[in-house]
Amino acid sequence: MPSKQVLILGFFYASLSTSIGGMTVALTRLIIDQTDPLSLAALRYCIGGLVLAVILYFTRKPPKIQSGDWLAIIALGIIMFAAFPYCMAKSLEDTTAARGGLLFSAMPLITILLAAIFRIEKLTATKSIAVLIAMAGTAIALGEDVGNIAPNALTGDAFMFLGMFSVSIFNVFSRRYLAQYGNLALMTYTLFFGVVTLSILAMIFGKPLSGSLSFDLEGWFIVFLLAVPGGSVMFLAWGRALQMISPTQATIAVGFNPVTAILLGAWLLSEPVSYRLLIGFTLVIIAILISARDSGHDKRPFKYS
Repeated sequence: MPSKQVLILGFFYASLSTSIGGMTVALTRLIIDQTDPLSLAALRYCIGGLVLAVILYFTRKPPKIQSGDWLAIIALGIIMFAAFPYCMAKSLEDTTAARGGLLFSAMPLITILLAAIFRIEKLTATKSIAVLIAMAGTAIALGEDVGNIAPNALTGDAFMFLGMFSVSIFNVFSRRYLAQYGNLALMTYTLFFGVVTLSILAMIFGKPLSGSLSFDLEGWFIVFLLAVPGGSVMFLAWGRALQMISPTQATIAVGFNPVTAILLGAWLLSEPVSYRLLIGFTLVIIAILISARDSGHDKRPFKYS
């Protein structure tokens, strides 16, 4: 079990990451009409990856990756830094920032189920109740009619769910490599493979050379916020959290994601905040807090550095 100090630091890093994540939901929704999802994701993570690579180069010697680990690291990179950003950007073409943030906040429950399936953490009765409450909250929120501002919201919701599932896979299976190679190195390597995948897909299916990256000054500022605070800083903080605490403990902090997404969505995009959304959000947060009661049953002692 981690010490109290490590737990507090772990929750701090997780909360920082997920708060920034809520910001990226609203900012992506704000700019997505000016570009296409693949081109935006490739540009965002290319800039974020370059920042991490520079930090890694000047601060420490990159670790040598064992040959047997490359396949897993490549797969984690594609899942976390190609599938997730594409699904999120694609989602926010169609759904609202508030709904996207709320859906993403249910990610801890997917992490709980995956961790239980692969015998990393126990699926207790308490966590099972939490999953059911979160499902009820999500159903209530998504039952709201937003056809006037997002006529294809359900399609966007489906893509956000796929993105949430991708992050959950990374949460569960990355910890071994975070422990072995360190946070900065693993995030840099996985980002590299994600960016390569996104760039290839963007050249084939996107429009990066046909004006989809022709932003005005405000648009480039949003891209910067998505790439550096919303890319490099967010994922470094998340990786640090996963080094210190269990996947389930870290994802408890995802409740901060919809808070910033809903507030910024209302402020920047004039999205309505309905009672169904607030009830659904409240139930998801209650579910996350319930799951926190016994989220410390990580079967593997963990070393962080």
